[in-house]
Amino acid sequence: MGQQSVMIDMDDVMVRGGFLYLINEYLGTSYTEDDFNDFHMQNIIPDKQDFFKYFLTKNLYDYCEINEYADVVIKELMDYYQVYIGTAYVFPEVLRESGIILLHKYNFLLEKFPYLTPQNFVFLMDKSVLNCTIKIDDSIKNLSGTERKLLYTAYHNKNIEKKTLESQKIERVDGWLDVRRLLLKK
Repeated sequence: MGQQSVMIDMDDVMVRGGFLYLINEYLGTSYTEDDFNDFHMQNIIPDKQDFFKYFLTKNLYDYCEINEYADVVIKELMDYYQVYIGTAYVFPEVLRESGIILLHKYNFLLEKFPYLTPQNFVFLMDKSVLNCTIKIDDSIKNLSGTERKLLYTAYHNKNIEKKTLESQKIERVDGWLDVRRLLLKK
């Protein structure tokens, strides 16, 4: 049997906060993640078309913060697993212009996670096509097609009940130290 593989989502798993920052800057508000239950934060914006014009003038990843221990634990995982960053980059509101988001993600990963190479990056929308042994994501739908499913706690999934997760054989991780404990037995 070959080395096991891990797919790790980027947004709200490795990094967070950039999109919320841009919403607050655009609206002149001070929302926090606790103000949202829906994944699509942009649903609070009255004029989405104008917001996304503004959004495209910014690099979302200039405003993101790396989740605590993400960089350390991902590097440790690479000693034991084939690691792939499986990340979406398309916003339906700006479908044709979404290529710039891919470039921003790509550059951010190379700069902030220098031990990763482009061979570790998979940019896609449908994560079910990735055949990895383990998937770490903040969306249940992105955990399909794998042996082990880790749901990374994020603002929009914190209210999913334990019995719902258990019925789908999903383990919840509340941070990167939980990931380390489960996958590296440290």
